[in-house]
Order: sequence, then C-alpha cells, then structure tokens
Amino acid sequence: MHRRIAQVFLPLAAALALGSCTTPTAPDSAAPAPPAEVAAPAAPVILPVTPVAFSSCVSPHEREAVEVYAVRTEAIVGAQSCRMTDRFNKFAIKFRGELTTEGRALRGFYKKTYGKSGDATLDKFVTELSNASFVEGSAAFGLCETTTQLFDDLMATPVGKLAAFSAQHPARALPTMESCAGTPPKRS
Repeated sequence: MHRRIAQVFLPLAAALALGSCTTPTAPDSAAPAPPAEVAAPAAPVILPVTPVAFSSCVSPHEREAVEVYAVRTEAIVGAQSCRMTDRFNKFAIKFRGELTTEGRALRGFYKKTYGKSGDATLDKFVTELSNASFVEGSAAFGLCETTTQLFDDLMATPVGKLAAFSAQHPARALPTMESCAGTPPKRS
C-alpha cells in the first residue's frame, strides 16, 4: 500500500519541490498565458480496488476458507496500519489451528482451480484483498476504531468458532463467490 501511495504522490511532490527551486522571473507581457487546463495540476486518480474475482464456483468448505482468510487479512491490515500488531499476534496465537487449516484449504482451492499458477494467483488474490481491505477500512468511519472492535469481537469468540464468526461478520473486502452447492438431484 505504501508503494501505491508513493507512486501517486511522489511525482507530485517532486514537481512541487523542483518548481520551488527555480528562480522567479518577471512576467513577460508578450508571452501568452497558458490555457487553464494546462495551468492547473491534475488531481491524482485513485481507482477503486476490488479483490480478484473467482473464475469458478466454491464449495462450502472453500467458501469458509475464503471468509476466514478475508477476516484475517482485514485484521492484519488494520493491525499494521493502526499499530496493533500485539493484538493481531494474540489473535493469531489463539486461532493458530483454525488459521492453518483454512489457509491450507484456500491454497488447495487455488492449486485445484489454477494448476501450476495456483500459488501466483493466490498471491495476487492476497495482495488485492489486502489493498481492498485498506481502502474499504480507510473509507469507513475510522480504520483504527473498526479494527479495535474487530479484535474485541474476535477475542471474545471461542476457539473452534472462527469460521462461524467469519460467516456472520464478513470482511468488507470479501469478493462475491458463487456456490457450487446447488440443489441436490431429484430421486424418482
């Protein structure tokens, strides 16, 4: 995220800094004024960030893995942004088994769906989910207040119930997923 901010604001800062280093000259009455659209600096365009869309349906277990991972991602993004890594560490230790199980299931889904490019596609998903979590969290009432409440709620959740918590409290940046579980076949 810091890299994205640097990419947007560094050129603007450099232009302002370089512009302030030049010696002002007296206006030349013969020189025409630049057009208004050239004179005004363009505002940086910030495009909305959305997580990677799923190209296939997900089973209930895979959906659970994505939901848990999305809540974990929201927690870590908030923890890093709001200097709450101690709270994230306590959460990660408390739910270590569940986080490991769901992380393996998520990786298995990506390997099954994308084959050899599964790890790279999972990395892209994680990056975009993190970016979306930051953008969504920053646009909310307050990222740090929201993260504090998230950690309070997570730590009140019993071990073994993280998946249920994640299903009931979906992360803001959770992508839309189509369920593979259709209606069971009719028996004659």
